Amino acid sequence: MYFGVFNKQKIRNIALCLLLMAVFVSSGLMPVGCTRSGVPTVQDVPADVPPVEQAVYLKPEPIKARIALAGDIMVHSDQLAYAYDRQTGTYSFAGVFDEVAQYLGAADITIANLETTLAGRDRGYSGYPKFNSPEEILLSLREAGVDVLTTANNHSMDRGEYGVLKTIEHLDKAGILHTGTFASADSRREPLIIDVKGIRLGILSYTYGTNGLPVPWGREYLVNLLDIQQVKQDITVMREKGADLIIVSPHYGVEYRRTPGERERQMVEELFQAGADIVAGSHTHVIQPMAVREPEREGGLFVAYSLGNFVSGQKGRYRDTGVIVTLTVQKEPVTGKIQLDSAEYVPVWVHRYRDNGRMKSRVVPVEKAIINYQLGLDNKITYQDYQRLLEAWDETITHLLKRGGPVVDHVYD
Repeated sequence: MYFGVFNKQKIRNIALCLLLMAVFVSSGLMPVGCTRSGVPTVQDVPADVPPVEQAVYLKPEPIKARIALAGDIMVHSDQLAYAYDRQTGTYSFAGVFDEVAQYLGAADITIANLETTLAGRDRGYSGYPKFNSPEEILLSLREAGVDVLTTANNHSMDRGEYGVLKTIEHLDKAGILHTGTFASADSRREPLIIDVKGIRLGILSYTYGTNGLPVPWGREYLVNLLDIQQVKQDITVMREKGADLIIVSPHYGVEYRRTPGERERQMVEELFQAGADIVAGSHTHVIQPMAVREPEREGGLFVAYSLGNFVSGQKGRYRDTGVIVTLTVQKEPVTGKIQLDSAEYVPVWVHRYRDNGRMKSRVVPVEKAIINYQLGLDNKITYQDYQRLLEAWDETITHLLKRGGPVVDHVYD
């Protein structure tokens, strides 16, 4: 069975605290409680409560963390034109992510897929079919709340080895963590594991290929290719290094297809069997179904087969929308068991509009944009935009709900 937004009953494990309580009570000291991390602390208990019943006051709370996932970040030629300032000769993506920053920043960690290279101006900025984008986009992403970018995709080699290395350099300079492409064999052997409120989160990224552009022989570490045996090895290393929870981002599937094929479904099953907890897919540029894992199936907590486009210059129905998925996971302080506490998503749309005679684009949350138009709060949205927003809302929730996905998070602030 599938679940929508859901909350599991808290499981209270008090074994450690009971043991320590016995020691405290026998020594005449005050009883103890537990902090969120399970560390015993002195806690006020009514004096008339018998020692045996004092256990109800011992409440070790699970550790909880919110993880946000967004789709493909692309910069097509029209976006390059929007971002270019003719007077200064510089690029700026200011304002592109302002409307969704509240959803990205509300999570404890936010992850998206960077489907372009950042090889620098001297290599020539370009959109499809070989992407090279201004590194200034990283500043806007970071300010909006993006913490991690996955970089293994079919455009990773669009500017060759040089492009891979310069992209990594710019990511490091911007303070954005990344995985999927690497500057050396040594760096590839160091998995990306991040402590998120006491939960050690491991992130892995792989691509089905690089559009026929060769990865130099002897430097295969540059791009992670989607090989299940390699994934198994990487997950094993992550577990050995203490990862509690592992997210795998596969770049796979058939572009513009709204449902995963049998090959993609099988790949996801293999990723779960290999030890992945969450699978967040990319590449199709349209939203595909998502689901909470069925308890009786082996491994895994959640899958989003494709998160769609987060930002791009792609036009037309389905290609201009995506979702921001937020997962709340919890870790039991004593057993270390990881569970999925809730799953929700917010549909987003790339809005193209005129500002002082120039075309621009921004990512907007669909429901909030609809309400803003109805209330007259956003003069950038035209009647035609409003009609497309209604269509985007309907096509997104209809597509996901009929397949048992999480209930749409109706957020309006």
